Amino acid sequence: MRRYLLDTNHLSAYLDRCAPLEQRIDDALKAGDRVGLCLPVLCEYRAGIRLGRRYQRNLARLHHALGILRIWPMDEGTAVEFAELFRELRSVGRVMSQFDLLIAALARQHGLILLTADRDFEPVSGIKVQNWL
Repeated sequence: MRRYLLDTNHLSAYLDRCAPLEQRIDDALKAGDRVGLCLPVLCEYRAGIRLGRRYQRNLARLHHALGILRIWPMDEGTAVEFAELFRELRSVGRVMSQFDLLIAALARQHGLILLTADRDFEPVSGIKVQNWL
């Protein structure tokens, strides 16, 4: 069983009904894999749609998806990974947004495969990154 963490760009594409991505996620779920998101992704997505013209439609799609996808929990272990990643990146002169750092920390903490089109995650040690878009 594989465990996937959707980044905001993959969640947005999934909710916008990107057919190839929707099919891959549906196939993964049918195969018994676990697919989910985390609170930083949920916050980014909700903030992104809040001022949009299609807010109600996007919100309805999100609520439907939350019945299918899991929300990966964050805890003190996530904070420990966050601090370690922050130190590692700073030691090589790299900076990452706080939300992206939380997402990477959660992926590393639980061995989740991060689904993202954001290349900023590639150099983060200890996480596997895939782009399904």
